[in-house]
Amino acid sequence: MLDIFQKWKSKVVAQVETKVKIIQLEFIERTAKLLGTFIFILIFVLLGFGVFLFFGLGLAEQFSEWFNSYIGGYMAAGAVYLVVALIFYLLRKKILKKLSNVFISALTENDDEDVLTDQTEEHIS
Repeated sequence: MLDIFQKWKSKVVAQVETKVKIIQLEFIERTAKLLGTFIFILIFVLLGFGVFLFFGLGLAEQFSEWFNSYIGGYMAAGAVYLVVALIFYLLRKKILKKLSNVFISALTENDDEDVLTDQTEEHIS
């Protein structure tokens, strides 16, 4: 009789340990996805900064040629940047919502395997 309880106890302990390991691995996976997404966005922003910097310098030079004045060209390029900044400011809620959705989906992504595993465990019990 005690042998049966020992077997059940060892099975329950093994099951709990397995569940804890699964939870730890899921946490690590979701954290890695979140950090990967964050690093991707950071690289994208840095590359975008370089593109806008050189685009702005080229635009300023072009405006300078059109206006025959370096000051006027750079002021016009600054005005273009001001308009772009104003557009970003007006669309900030939509942009932040999109970014937050990216992070939320990275954290709460539900794999089909997890659903199938949960359903099979229910049928086995």
